Parts: sequence; structure tokens; C-alpha cells
Amino acid sequence: MATGPPRRVAPPQRLPGSRAPSSPSERSQRSAKEVWAGLFREGIDLTFGDKVQPLQPLFGPDGEPLEGLDHTFGQKPELATTAWYHADSGRQLEAAAQHTLQAICDTVEEMKENGRCLTGKFTNDPEILPDRKFPSVMPFPPDREQLMLPRERTIQEEPGSDEEEWEEPNVPGGPWRRLSEFQPLAAGTSVVFDSTPHYGRVYPGHLDNMYLVEALNAISLRPKLAKQLFLCYDQQRAVYILRLFKNGIWLKVEVDDYVPVVDGDPLCCRSEKFPHVLWPSLVEKAYAKVCTLRDPKPAENSGGWLAIGGGGHVEDALADLTGGVAGRFYTEDVSHDRLFLYLYTLQRDALFVCHVNDAKCARKGITLNACACHVINRAATHDGRCFVQVFSADVSGTHDGGLSESTPPELLRDYPERSWEGFFWLAIEDFHAYFDTVIECRLTNSPDVGIVGMPPRPGPAPAYLETIFANPGRILAPGGQHLPRRAPEVTVLTNGPCEVFVTAQQTDSRITQVGDRRAPYVPILMKVYESLGSGNVYSANMVCRSNWIPSRDAMVAFQTAGRGSFKVLVEMPAGAECDRLIIRCYSSSPAEFMVHPSLAKHLLALPQGPPNASRFSLVGTLDHSRVTRDDAPEPMGDDLDTIRSRHNGCILM
Repeated sequence: MATGPPRRVAPPQRLPGSRAPSSPSERSQRSAKEVWAGLFREGIDLTFGDKVQPLQPLFGPDGEPLEGLDHTFGQKPELATTAWYHADSGRQLEAAAQHTLQAICDTVEEMKENGRCLTGKFTNDPEILPDRKFPSVMPFPPDREQLMLPRERTIQEEPGSDEEEWEEPNVPGGPWRRLSEFQPLAAGTSVVFDSTPHYGRVYPGHLDNMYLVEALNAISLRPKLAKQLFLCYDQQRAVYILRLFKNGIWLKVEVDDYVPVVDGDPLCCRSEKFPHVLWPSLVEKAYAKVCTLRDPKPAENSGGWLAIGGGGHVEDALADLTGGVAGRFYTEDVSHDRLFLYLYTLQRDALFVCHVNDAKCARKGITLNACACHVINRAATHDGRCFVQVFSADVSGTHDGGLSESTPPELLRDYPERSWEGFFWLAIEDFHAYFDTVIECRLTNSPDVGIVGMPPRPGPAPAYLETIFANPGRILAPGGQHLPRRAPEVTVLTNGPCEVFVTAQQTDSRITQVGDRRAPYVPILMKVYESLGSGNVYSANMVCRSNWIPSRDAMVAFQTAGRGSFKVLVEMPAGAECDRLIIRCYSSSPAEFMVHPSLAKHLLALPQGPPNASRFSLVGTLDHSRVTRDDAPEPMGDDLDTIRSRHNGCILM
């Protein structure tokens, strides 16, 4: 990969979810009707006013008419009414949030004056605080029903798993407590954020959701990013309005500060400065609420507090909290010098969570706590050697395994982070040896949220154009019968040097979970090929690929040297299907994205010249010597919840 950040092109302003025309002449020649008709060329009837437009000719995913190609599935495939459509991410939430905040505060004051709300604080329960002025706010009352207890008493990640089952915590059915009531000093001394340069460690509560705690620890090192989670709030009235990115859309989530209590402590996670600092606990409550599905029939409710337990993948939480593009790679698939260059180049534009190689540390006698959260905070050089700074959110103190003893004093002196805060330095060779997994989140939806003390970026911060597609139907792997719902392909047209991210996201199974079983995700494999400019012939040299593991999201990232056409193939195991799919596309300069069902055969040929694109992420990097089969998904590596279960909960609160 390149040794430095690529040149960025400032994009023009346009609405999120819109698609830029490929050229000025196209912009002037195409009417609004023609633009929308082009989005539905698979044969959907389009109605404008009282007139029904005729069906458009059928085209393959390469833009050529179906009649002119040797398509796998014949000349006239059956077309259904579910098609890929442009979606809006709904990022403009600030004005609506302010309006909701004012309506809630006015209602609280009115109720207080009438003697019906003596505390003067918001309770997210319409039976206690009428929601006539804010009917769009979903109830989340402080009672046992809010936990959404499953019909069984265990939650397990996948059917047939050998992992230890997670028991339902002993949650009393009595009164819950407000987060501000845990403060032993005078009322009003709790704050959402403090004024420190980073927000410190986040410790887990009584749920098996270390995947979420890991994501919060990564965000705690970027105060700007943590503050962006909150659209607005009124702490005096206990009204907090957050924004979370779920299923391809930004959601406005309103919560009060009531939390369930277990053995005198909050059920949720909390800051190391709790009860003085409240933001992690409020974020977890909002995450539980957004993972709740309310039904007019209470018996059909699903999700809730317990649904965010039971283990999970940290990349899912990172994407949900930041709107970024997340994935994982393994250190054994990349050399230590390439790994350092990657971390050093992207440390401002990405979050990196890392997992300890538990087995290797045990063999070598290295006392890194495999059950604690670890986040890469910096990458730096000194005297020709390469070092990374790791943040450890270990409740028992900072355990560096003795690896930081060779740290040059200059690194400790020149950077503001201290060991007692949870930071330690280690050589990249040691990091490569004793950490086996790195989870990255590219902050495509966030402005510059660089590390404290890092020199400002030369020039403007990068801004990514966003295009989102969604399909409300079931997506079938090869072998299915309903052709338009087959796994999609994405055509990418770039007009110059550009960074491109494409992610395929399944809907979150936590929201619809009822009972002790959570539906496993379908392993999705994405491949990127460069067009050779002749029909649907593509370079046999694949630009990049995603992981092929049973995770919710799959991602690819590549950078182009100039104008080009690329095909992103989305594949699933034979006979597999997933319920709905969201395709998110980001580019650093104007690019055109089109999504189609897989209908055509694609030919691969050896290119005659140098490639026009290269991979822009280590996600999907694979050392084929360690893979036994190329035609089957890889197993998912251990996550922190699995490791803690194996160690019988080695982080004690």
C-alpha cells in the first residue's frame, strides 16, 4: 500500500443518499424522470402524476442489454416487485432533536407546576409523563418489561454452540434508580462529560456485552467522537437525546437516566469515574432502546436490555456508534513492518481495537490480560524503531506483560498519556507477536476527531460522499429461484483519484430476537474487480476482497489512481439467504454507484497494463497457507465475551 495518505479531492456539496451524475453533459441531458427510471431498470412500473411510464428495456449488471449477452439465466428472467432502491441515511437530526428536547422539557415543567412531577425530571413512560407534545418518542419505561426477558432463561449466540450459556442476571422487580442518584455527594455533581483530554476507561456491567464496552473504550479516547453521540440533553430534567446508526440510518434516541440495579450497582456499563461521569451508561441505555421492537401486543415485543447481552462482535458496535465502516484482520496475515505503516498512516482517521493472543501469551509467560479491552491509541517512531501505544481498560490496573520495559524515555516524555491512566508503549514486533486480531473502524461519517496532542492535518479534513441502497426482500445465494433478489453486484465508476468503501450490512438480529436463540448471520464475501473496458470482461487480478466470516457486515476498501470502472461482487454460501440487505458506499471524490441483482456471466482476463486500483484496508488480507478451503467461510475468531466465558469472567467488578 502507499506510504502516505493519498491526495484528497474536496467534494461538492450534495444531499446524503443522492448520486452525482457522471458528467456535466449527463446532468443537463437527463430529466428527473429519466434519472429515477434508471434506478429501476429491472422492470418496476414508475408512476409520475397520473401517467404510468412504460417498462424500461432489461439491462445486465454491466449496462448491456440482456438480449446481447450470454446470460446465465436466459433472456427473460421473472422480475418481482422488490428491487434495490436509493435510501437516505437521515443524518439531519439536530433540529428535530432540539424540538423534541424543548417539548419534553415544557411537559416536565408543566407537570411539575401541577404537582404531578415533583422531581422535575423526565421519565420515558407515557403513563407517568404524557407524550402528547412528543408522540414520536418511543416509550422505554423503567420497569421489568423494559428488559424484554426471553421466554427461556438463557441467551446464546448461535444454535449448537459449545460456548457456556449466559444466565439471566438476578434483576429485582423493584424500583430502579436514576444514574444521578448513585452520586454520594450533593445532588447535581454528576456530569455527562468531564473536561479531561480523554474520557478514561469504561468498565462492563452485568451483561455479557464486552463488544459494546470495547467500542466505548475506543470512543472514549476521542472526546469529539464521544460528544457527537449526543445531539442535545438537559441534565437537570434528565432528558438525553442521542444519535445512533442502525440498519443504515441515523436514529434519534431519547432516554431518561433510569437504569436497572443489580446488587446495588447499575446493570449497565459505567465510566471509571462513575457516578461523576455518566456518558457510557447513557449510551448503553440508548443502545438497548434502539435494539427494542415494540408491538401493539406486548407479548410480541422483542429486543431490549437483555438482547444486547449474550456476546457479539465489536465491529458491529463501532459501526452503530460512529456510522463508520468496520471490519477485522489478523496480524498473522501481515508482516509487522507493513502493519506499523498501516497503523501510523491511519491513526487519525480510524479506530483500532485489538485482542490479545491468549494462547501465545500463556506459552511465553506474558501477563497481558486477555479479558480486558485494548485499544491502539498511537503509532510513533524513535531512533529508527517503531512503537505503538496501547490503552488497556483493565479494572485491576495496567498489565503490559513486561513488554514496555524497553520503551525509550522520550516516548514517555513527549506524549501526554501516562501508565497510571492505562497506557503503555510496546515495539511493533511485540505487538505483532502477542496481539492476534485488530478490529478497525474507518470514520467515514465523522469529521476530524484526531488524537489529543497530534499536530493538525494539513489542509481540510476529508469528507466522504455517501450513497446507500436497500432491498426489503430476502436475498438468495446462487441456486435460488427469484432472480432479482439474488445477491447483488455494485458497479463503481470513478472520475479520478478516489478512495472507495463499500459495505454489505445485514439487519441486526438482536432487534427481533425473542427467546434464547439469536439468528446467526450469513457469511458474506465481497470481491472487487477492475473492468478492462470491453463488455463485461474484468481483470483476473482481484483488487481486494472482504473477510468471509459469519459477521453482520462485510466491507471492502480500495483507492483508484484515476478514472475507472469496477465491479463489487457480493457472494454467499450456496443455498444461503438473508432477510434484507443494505449496501453503503462512500467515496472521497464524486463517484457513481449502481446496484443490480447478479444476472450476467463475467469474464476474467489478464490485464495488459498496470492496475488502476489497490486495496485500501487490511481487512480481508489472507495468508492462504493457513486456510484449508477457499470455497467455504472461515470460522469467527474468539471475541472478548467468549474469552471471558472461558476464563469464568476474569474481569471482576
